[in-house]
Amino acid sequence: MRFLIAGLLSVAFVAGPIATADAAKTSKRHPNHCDDYCQRYPSANSRQLKNAKAYDRGEYWEQDTNAHPVGSPGWWYLKERDRRGGLPF
Repeated sequence: MRFLIAGLLSVAFVAGPIATADAAKTSKRHPNHCDDYCQRYPSANSRQLKNAKAYDRGEYWEQDTNAHPVGSPGWWYLKERDRRGGLPF
């Protein structure tokens, strides 16, 4: 009886770490092409994301509110400058 229990425990100790190592590999998130701008503004197109990054870096950016993601700092700046209050409706 002791031999059977010892054998089962040894198998459990060996198989346990193997199963958790496989689970860790499969549950790891894969990196994608989306950066934090893409995560902050999920409905923005590539032109809007490019302008949001350029505005934050202080580079050249388009002076059009449609060229920025809604709610981004560049969008708010242009809305304030246009004196339209920032609401799209």
